[in-house]
Amino acid sequence: MRLRPPPREGQLAALAAGAFDVLVIGGGISGAAVARDAARRGFRTALVEADDFASGTSSRSSRLVHGGLRYLEHFEFDLVFEASQERRTLLRIAPHLVRPLEFLFPIFSDSRVGRAKLDAGMWLYDALSLFRNIERHQMLRAEDLLEREPGLRQEGLLGGARYFDAQVDDARLVMTTIIAAIEAGAVVLNRAEVTGIDTTGWPGHRVTIVDKEDGATIEADALSVINATGAWAARTLATAGAAPSVHIAPSRGTHIHVARDRVGHEGAFIFEAPSDRRIMFVLPWREDLTLIGTTDEYHEGSPDSVAATPEDIAYLLEATNRLFPDANLVADDVLSAWAGLRPLVAPTGGPGAEAGEVSREFEIHEGPKGVFTLGGGKLTSHRRMGEETVDRAEILLAEAGVNRKRKSDTAKTPLPGGGFRNLEPLLDGIRERAGVHGVASDSADRLTRAYGTRADRVLDIVQRRPELGAKILEGRPHILAEAIYSVTNELALHVDDVLFRRTRLGLETRDGIAEAAERVATVMAGELGWDAQRSSREADLAVAERSLDDQAILAVGR
Repeated sequence: MRLRPPPREGQLAALAAGAFDVLVIGGGISGAAVARDAARRGFRTALVEADDFASGTSSRSSRLVHGGLRYLEHFEFDLVFEASQERRTLLRIAPHLVRPLEFLFPIFSDSRVGRAKLDAGMWLYDALSLFRNIERHQMLRAEDLLEREPGLRQEGLLGGARYFDAQVDDARLVMTTIIAAIEAGAVVLNRAEVTGIDTTGWPGHRVTIVDKEDGATIEADALSVINATGAWAARTLATAGAAPSVHIAPSRGTHIHVARDRVGHEGAFIFEAPSDRRIMFVLPWREDLTLIGTTDEYHEGSPDSVAATPEDIAYLLEATNRLFPDANLVADDVLSAWAGLRPLVAPTGGPGAEAGEVSREFEIHEGPKGVFTLGGGKLTSHRRMGEETVDRAEILLAEAGVNRKRKSDTAKTPLPGGGFRNLEPLLDGIRERAGVHGVASDSADRLTRAYGTRADRVLDIVQRRPELGAKILEGRPHILAEAIYSVTNELALHVDDVLFRRTRLGLETRDGIAEAAERVATVMAGELGWDAQRSSREADLAVAERSLDDQAILAVGR
């Protein structure tokens, strides 16, 4: 088994020389799951991503692995049942990335959901998880909630519920799944854009790919092509000269980070937004941040232009201030904002329903022959989505005389770094070794959560180069060695890859982004041979990654 991805040049050569059974377009969570499953079944598999892995919706979510409590209102019991099962699977195969999270659901005298309805919904939620949720729900009195969270709004508070779901670093889940696909034999490339799909001579398609790093054109042959580009699905199908086989109605979900002490909460909250009664979240992130989300509005522009809007941010602040009256959050409190596009399948006749009411069910559509387009779905169910997609492709491949070598085993096989039973001994071991090398304890904890058993590989870099045990930015736990590890083990090519998707540091600071980008660029320059001009340009491009969202923050209330 490979311990690290081969050099990019080797991947390019393998892509050009290979004839693939499954070629996946799109390096978000759906595409990563398909590639992992296909490769583990023994199919010749490739994946190409036009930008960086998880650069779209899959790094811009609410970072939850959840059963979908709110889907009960729409009677989507099958979706809740599947998501509950998949949550349990992810807790087992990726215990470093997916952690149980206790939620409080307060109800007020003006809430749409009353105490009896909430209790009934919670029992149904427990039942659909076959009563194997992390813990069963518990109904709480108003005084119980206030004892736990004194900053909670007291006016009209009737009580609420306590239950469990789970939290995940979405971009790291994608990256870890990508690495799993590579280690199963897949050829994987980021910054490689599909510009044409010739479907005239099946069995087999000729796929034209442009390496965006040097402009070189590659042609690869594939029996099946999986279009996992989400909101970009129609654009991808156009390269095959095909009309969309599924109509995607992208829905924009915006989130923000603020300092936890500005909100005054400890745990996670699910609640109704005061203006429109939509379900929202206030979530703890790391030890000191709060994640607030999400909006749910149709996005009618180009998917390339998605960004938070001032109205989105004001909506999130207003709802949080209503839930925590002493917070008095304003735009200056927002450390970062981000928005992603959910690739919802448009209802028949077009998107007539509100975006929040459209089903998150996953669909697979074929057309032209051998080209499968994915629509809908949610982060929690990505593994199952990948399995079902490869099931469909497997039927097609059998027509061409290609059969799987193994059954799908993705539900049982730990993701890289997840091969352990108990997190605490692993944490203790990483903390001890980190301390020997002068790495701060909060950094050691983050390394364990991000890389699992492979945190030792990051510390190996520190052992060789002790100066890389320093934090990238004071006050944040990420260390410089992670930039090296991102390049050598996780296919990072640019500073923004490291800041926004391999580490997430780019979303955890407002004023420190330029300093962080400069320090990461300096470390990467030594590994990738950049001169001073290239290093400076890379840092500038990383800072610019946030420009549209930062403009929206500044425009709130104007």
